[in-house]
Amino acid sequence: MINAMFSSVSSVTLITATVCLLVVNIVRIISKKRSFLNSYLTYTLVFFICFLTAQIFSYKVGIWVLALLSFTALREYFSLINIRLQDRLGILGAYLSIPFMYYLIQIDWYGMFIISIPVYTFLAIPLLVSLGGKETQGTVFSIGAIDFGLFLCVFCIGHIGYLLSFAIWKAVFLVINVAICDVIIYYIGSRFRSKTLNCFVCWLLSLPLTIPVSWLLCYWTGIPPLHSIILGAMIPALVIIGHRSTDYVKADLGVTDDVLFPGRGQIMDNLKSFFYAAPVMFHYIRYFLT
Repeated sequence: MINAMFSSVSSVTLITATVCLLVVNIVRIISKKRSFLNSYLTYTLVFFICFLTAQIFSYKVGIWVLALLSFTALREYFSLINIRLQDRLGILGAYLSIPFMYYLIQIDWYGMFIISIPVYTFLAIPLLVSLGGKETQGTVFSIGAIDFGLFLCVFCIGHIGYLLSFAIWKAVFLVINVAICDVIIYYIGSRFRSKTLNCFVCWLLSLPLTIPVSWLLCYWTGIPPLHSIILGAMIPALVIIGHRSTDYVKADLGVTDDVLFPGRGQIMDNLKSFFYAAPVMFHYIRYFLT
């Protein structure tokens, strides 16, 4: 009876949060008010739609919302890199790896999931690129660029989908903490000249929020209080690492924050907070709590 009551409360909470995000996004679009939070609200809504779908139906259904998000992120990434026409077979292989990997999540085959991109797709891409044409100049760059995009946009984001198989609220836990860190980073992150000092200050300012929130979510997530506190301290550091690393990649691709829009770096910019946080949290939980 208690489990049934908790499931009902959980569903109502997710429905309420999703509806609120939807309303906020509609108001934002109608008002045309610009803010750095605009795009983050959109992608946060996507995550909550995924969680709500998983709650109402099954995580096996909800993960395909993330698969679509991975596809759009990878497509944007490919539009930003200077890829050759003859690399189209490699790009096709990269796209096909998305349903392949998410299907492994769906059937809960962890052993194959964890090597799907790092081993099989990683090895398949050079072959597909070599079959695409006779020009060898730029092959190393193409293979590296395609595999790098797969690791970020598909493999790292896929770990959020696998968190759903543990418990929906574990994935919610991650998204809420990342959202807190993102707000602090974008309000505080440019206050200091030193990037190292920026990172340290943002991490310190995040802790008084992420640690209590993580502790308060213990009952919902099923994560013991001590581990919740540890994760609450780890996630801000991982988010900051993701920001710093991805910003360097964006700069190399010629993407600047003043021209961000879907297809021109916005999706990558919104997902960069999860590139480190999602895999590390997933493996922490799997190693210590399962």
